[in-house]
Amino acid sequence: MLLFLCLFTITAIFTTCKKDDAKTYSIEGTWTGKFGFDSLTPSTNWSFKIIPGSLMVFAGNTIQDTAMGTWSLTGTTFSGTYTYLLGGTYSVTAAFDNNTGKLTNGTWGVGTASSGGGTWYMDRVN
Repeated sequence: MLLFLCLFTITAIFTTCKKDDAKTYSIEGTWTGKFGFDSLTPSTNWSFKIIPGSLMVFAGNTIQDTAMGTWSLTGTTFSGTYTYLLGGTYSVTAAFDNNTGKLTNGTWGVGTASSGGGTWYMDRVN
């Protein structure tokens, strides 16, 4: 009985003293997801790279799909404004969760308005 009690105590100590290995994500990295127009469910694929120093890059398959801009993170609110190389400026905002590596409840708009165009979401891929 004493042996059982000792083994139980040692097992309890080792299982309760486990290190928390929960992964957290940085906002910087490559993101992929979908966007939609107006109130439609996001269904169009898109991605961007968030680079240290407040730079964001959209690298598409053609010159028309390539854009550059700036981003900021205030608390859990991600915001960005970018301009396509052939013209057209857009702004985005979303909620960033560093525990899941997700940008959710995103909205986008034309120019400096970060809403009015549609909704979007993304997942961090690296």
